[in-house]
Amino acid sequence: MRHALLLMMVTPAFAQGPEIDWSSWALSSLLVIGLLLVLGQVLRRLKLPAFGGNRQLRVISSLALGHKEKLVVVQVGEEQWLLGITPQNINHLGKLEQPLSPPEVKKQPPL
Repeated sequence: MRHALLLMMVTPAFAQGPEIDWSSWALSSLLVIGLLLVLGQVLRRLKLPAFGGNRQLRVISSLALGHKEKLVVVQVGEEQWLLGITPQNINHLGKLEQPLSPPEVKKQPPL
């Protein structure tokens, strides 16, 4: 009897928590993760300018030459420069004598 009483005092009582509906939890978690992924894709496609971005420096045109190499026309103030970009460096290839016209921004209809 004494050992049983001692054993009851030593062993902690296991608290019963609320029952968890695992299917509801899994569905809610998948919904939140899916929403985050969709929002990330939308923001990536919008290509919003960085906060406080410099309006004097813009990429006018870009042409991929390979997997990681590209040619870029950058407008700096009133001048346009042709740059060659690789993973290792950026090369100034020249100044354009006749500037390219900036691409028109297409307005998307509201969702």
